[in-house]
Amino acid sequence: MSGRVAWPVGAALITGLAARLVRARLLSEQLDGVPPSVRTDDGIRLHVEVAGPPGAPLTVVFSHGFAARGSVFDPQWKALRDEVRLVRYDQRGHGDSGWAGFRAATVERLGLDLGQVVDAQGGQGPVVVVGHSMGGMAVLELARLRPELLGDRIAGVALLSTRAAPLTAGERSSGVTLRIRTALSTAGAWVVWLAAPLVQAVHPFRTHIGRRLLRRRLFGGAPTDQVMSATQDMWERTPAAVMSAYLPSLAGYDARAAVGPLEDVPVVVLAGSDDSTIPPRSARRLAERIGGRTRLVVVPGAGHMVTVTHAAAVDAALRDLLADVRTGTDGRTTS
Repeated sequence: MSGRVAWPVGAALITGLAARLVRARLLSEQLDGVPPSVRTDDGIRLHVEVAGPPGAPLTVVFSHGFAARGSVFDPQWKALRDEVRLVRYDQRGHGDSGWAGFRAATVERLGLDLGQVVDAQGGQGPVVVVGHSMGGMAVLELARLRPELLGDRIAGVALLSTRAAPLTAGERSSGVTLRIRTALSTAGAWVVWLAAPLVQAVHPFRTHIGRRLLRRRLFGGAPTDQVMSATQDMWERTPAAVMSAYLPSLAGYDARAAVGPLEDVPVVVLAGSDDSTIPPRSARRLAERIGGRTRLVVVPGAGHMVTVTHAAAVDAALRDLLADVRTGTDGRTTS
């Protein structure tokens, strides 16, 4: 690269980085978190909601996905609130939770956060954790970080529309191929992070093209206007700086070695047959990798946002999981 070209490119990068860091600081001050909340060990306030019978012997903790918020589990919240104690929270930087900047925007941090929500709000009895998409990755990360929780404390797990393998590589990728793909996707993620202030100014999901992309990636069929509007609202309200900050960690994500502790508890792995974001073959391979008492459920016609588009199927799968937890019966594979 000649000096004439290198100088403006370098100046643009420095200017972009400076703008990005200033924006990150302002965003951290703005997103302080809304009570009621769980305060994490690094000082972030995670907005938490609790419902259901206070003395219920079983608690279900919900962990949502990328650019969403706890309300993505509204159908399950309504269906189960009279049966068990329920806890849901907004991931850091999402919804009404606080934000500490890009250094803490990692899947590992999400796993730690989930563990601290379980510690603080899990009640006295056993807990079932339910993770959708990135929230499912947080569940897998928690299993890696604190495997001792799986058993008496966390007595059941639901992994919805998620995977353990790297997002940017094949399910069986390893070695040089995996490293190259991860490096390229990580580099691209950092470029997007650097450009976040510009992206925020022209938020892509407010445009017609952005809405079409969102519809294609998140929904298998034609979602209702209400579901599409609510989903679009969540994505628009999540700052581009927050979304882009998670991308480098998601690009390098690989939890295939973390699933071992899950074989000791009932697990449901659920996916939509028409999910174009995380295809159903990922669910099948995840279920096979976990083994043990894992139940695989593939919902016909569902896309990535299965919790809101096919709520009845998700509710039924969760009720089966709760029955397995209560009775200790073995799971089975269904599709």
